[in-house]
Amino acid sequence: METNEMMTVEKVTKDMVIGDVLKKYPDVAVIMLEHGLHCVGCHANVFDTIESGCRVHGLDDAVVDSLIEKINAFIAEAKAPPAPKSDKVTLTEVAAAKVKDLLQKENQVGHGLRVAVMPGGCSGFVYQMSFEEAPQKDDIVLEHSGVKLFLDKDSLQMLGGAEIDYVDSLSESGFKINNPNAKQGCGCGKSFG
Repeated sequence: METNEMMTVEKVTKDMVIGDVLKKYPDVAVIMLEHGLHCVGCHANVFDTIESGCRVHGLDDAVVDSLIEKINAFIAEAKAPPAPKSDKVTLTEVAAAKVKDLLQKENQVGHGLRVAVMPGGCSGFVYQMSFEEAPQKDDIVLEHSGVKLFLDKDSLQMLGGAEIDYVDSLSESGFKINNPNAKQGCGCGKSFG
């Protein structure tokens, strides 16, 4: 997000979509969870409005009103988010080699790796990775060890300074993102807040 966009404070209402609110104000996920609105968690329907999400979880008008009030108070007090530690995302040599290997196996040599942050997961946000032939119009394109990374501006804001690694051990296997901007993580290792 652009800094000017982040500075614009908009009142959150109960008819706003959960995913839209989380995308604009990611830190309110904790407030939602504390009030019993678990639509920000695993198997979430972030496409519901705040009110309908509360209703699904059996929450009454008083809880909905309290939730909206606390979210708006938090947003009003929040200062502009700190700049990411960096405007770069890097790959370890092991991760770069694994990406190249996967591109070869899937006949997608020359494609780039899209890395995105989306609302969802146990802690508020999840990482998504996919191969794409070309960047989208407004993407930031980074290159590391011969691998092209495609990131949208919002994702780069949340991933700046992150390192993508590949782990292959007895206890875990897969890509792992070491993100200095993540305030909290989940035991599943797939989501953060």
